Amino acid sequence: MTTTTPTTTKHPQQAQQRNYEDIQSKLGNGPARFVYPNERSFSQQLISLTDEQRSCYDTLKKRWEEKERGHTFPDHMYLRFARNSPGKTKFKADTAWKVMKKYDARYLNMSATKLEKQLLTKTLFLPPNLHSKDGHDVFYMRPSLYHPKQTPTQTIIDNLAYCMQSMMERSEKSETEGIAFLANMDSWTFENFSVSYCMNFMMMLQGRVPVRVRLFLIVNPPAWFGKIWSIMKRMLTADFRKKVHMIPGDRLCDFLEEGFEEFLPEDIALGKASIDDMVSDFVAYRKLIESPLEKK
Repeated sequence: MTTTTPTTTKHPQQAQQRNYEDIQSKLGNGPARFVYPNERSFSQQLISLTDEQRSCYDTLKKRWEEKERGHTFPDHMYLRFARNSPGKTKFKADTAWKVMKKYDARYLNMSATKLEKQLLTKTLFLPPNLHSKDGHDVFYMRPSLYHPKQTPTQTIIDNLAYCMQSMMERSEKSETEGIAFLANMDSWTFENFSVSYCMNFMMMLQGRVPVRVRLFLIVNPPAWFGKIWSIMKRMLTADFRKKVHMIPGDRLCDFLEEGFEEFLPEDIALGKASIDDMVSDFVAYRKLIESPLEKK
């Protein structure tokens, strides 16, 4: 088997590897909540691939780099594209290639520093240690805080892309098995909706970036949400629609891991976790791992 040699092209989104003790010593326990201990390095993951899987990775890397395409990918992205190739079977070069060609290269250069203002709106973020019953990491959104007439669609889509990619980056399980999304619809009105925003958001959840969303919870939708769903469902594949559940807050226990209340944001019934703390901790954590490692 012919294999390609890993390169070290650097992008802001290719965060430095830092262990729990490093994060904790520099930032404290709060930001350290976002670190998964004992994660395998990229090199270890690459070595563990089967011949067929490695062949897919090598094919994507060689095909992309054999000519100038305007931007390069760090090596871990080729593996991510391969693992999240659309369809029921992973590591399919042809379907992964389609995602690569449509991938917005801007996402390679996003950082907590660039997105800090949007992240601090607390509209869409990662609650640490919040998991679905299947063990998938959950990211969280309060759609009522997004106003299409005030904030460009690209801003919230960048927020979404950054958070999903951060989840892939910090957990091999998220990259290989997928993630979950919880939308808290409390206080949501027509003023928080636009068709273009919805379309772009749904496309991101369905493969514009290499990630598999396994569960989409729409919690406490208003009684008239059926009108919006009739628009939204046409933007979703038949397979993705099966992942969507519209539920009242008291049914979260059917979908989230036992003890979820401790990690669920406080702005939804049953939630006990401070949103201010988790968002500020996430920004601090990301800024540190995206900064250059100190020279010793």
